[in-house]
Amino acid sequence: MWTSTADRLALLEAEWHAPTPRFRNLPLIARYHAAVAAEPAYHRLDDQTWNDLNGDDLFALLDGTVSRVGQQCLYHRLRSPLNDEAALQDFDQAAGLFADAASRGKALLALRRLTSPQAYYLPDILTGGALPALPWTAAAPALVLLLLASVAGGFWQPALWLLSGGLLVLHSVLHFWYRARIAGSVRPMLQLGTLYRSGRGLARLNMPVAALRGLAEPLGRLGSIVNKVAFLQADDQLPSDLAMLPWLLLQYLKMTLLLDFIVYHNCRRQVEQHFGAIRAVYEAVGYVDSAVAVAGFRARHPHCVPQFTQEKGLRLTGAYNPLVPGCVPNDLAVAEASVLLTGSNMSGKTTFMRAVGLNTLLAQTVATCPATAYAAPFRRVVSSINLADSLTEGKSYYFAEAETILDFIRAAEAGTGGYLFILDELFKGTNTVERIAATQAVLAYLQPRSLVVASTHDGELGALLAPAFTEYHFSETVTDTEWYFDYLLKPGPLRTRNAIQLLARAGYPASIVQAAQAVTHRLEAAD
Repeated sequence: MWTSTADRLALLEAEWHAPTPRFRNLPLIARYHAAVAAEPAYHRLDDQTWNDLNGDDLFALLDGTVSRVGQQCLYHRLRSPLNDEAALQDFDQAAGLFADAASRGKALLALRRLTSPQAYYLPDILTGGALPALPWTAAAPALVLLLLASVAGGFWQPALWLLSGGLLVLHSVLHFWYRARIAGSVRPMLQLGTLYRSGRGLARLNMPVAALRGLAEPLGRLGSIVNKVAFLQADDQLPSDLAMLPWLLLQYLKMTLLLDFIVYHNCRRQVEQHFGAIRAVYEAVGYVDSAVAVAGFRARHPHCVPQFTQEKGLRLTGAYNPLVPGCVPNDLAVAEASVLLTGSNMSGKTTFMRAVGLNTLLAQTVATCPATAYAAPFRRVVSSINLADSLTEGKSYYFAEAETILDFIRAAEAGTGGYLFILDELFKGTNTVERIAATQAVLAYLQPRSLVVASTHDGELGALLAPAFTEYHFSETVTDTEWYFDYLLKPGPLRTRNAIQLLARAGYPASIVQAAQAVTHRLEAAD
């Protein structure tokens, strides 16, 4: 069904303003990130930290992209924090540019060409050498020349036509035997045409976007490959009746002259020679689509542009977790000290720690913080919040956690730059005395080398870690008739204990509540 440009743009604009829920094939979306993950980088968010910060949900929240390439580049960007202020300023300017409806509309129309799921396979050719060398492709030109020579020579020596017949049979067998393998092997190449057209469409807009500068040369190199790849696509779909005869002639020529073999061999060689140009166009298209998506996120959520400093501390104003509807904003300002959080379960500790981590991550990936002010140096974000038992590997919870924290210690010791460590209730899998001792030792060791935001239920840690750690707490109100949380960060240690009162409010038998209170009084007296 034909749709006018105005109608297509209206649909794209509506989706940009209010993205609708859609299925996201995360393994395919992560394909680009996986392809380049081993390349040198300031930081790559590990799987543990990505899951701790609910990374897949964060990606879905920001994913207002139009193209499959944009999805892949946005996912990669969110998992690859930068320490390059100029690059982040460029991205901020691009997102600001696409807040304008006129600029955004032109970009949306160019990006909409890359919506086929086949575009997810483009990363397979971005690093060179991904396309297989199929048997007989290199020999195809020689076989074709031999066939033509035997046909021509048959006019003087008719016996050569027997060789021609044998070669035709061989060509037919090769054509039908390998065409499915060629079709499968060229899948990463099949979207080069739409990638080229999207890139060319964006380049023609002459927008002041850093990623689009100097795109003419890579586009020229990519354009030289596109027509050859298109030839490989024009074979399996049955045409209409009017086009049947030309289609049959093309199929016969392909079979007789092994054109698929020759074109595939040539395309494979050119793709491997020009994969740098292909990657440049791919990343430019993904950059623009990511900036359009971030502009949409900014339009829907309160935010600020981060300020990067040389100071060691962290200043957050009105910081919130964008994944928690109605999240209560909080302020945090620390200079030299790290942060120790106390409070009961459900009081807001973990949500706040995630808010700190997400602000730091988004500051260094999309230059957009869910806060009213953010000021901090560049830091690598590493966390241990939802660490699961590794029972399938024969490890206890405690040992799995000990191994994870040891990795953090070694990273901090390497001196490769500042870290933000987000640690939720360390060493839960052991007894109280050893838990407090081990936690104190680890936090005290990490603090001089990084900023640590840690939570605990062990109030004794505050005194043991002072003054290197500043205490904050979350609290709740529990009475005979009320039980509510305000989710506000408060300075100082938690002074109240409401756990047993909560048991009473939850309906526990009075005998249990009274017994628990009696034991509490005895333990406090013993201290």
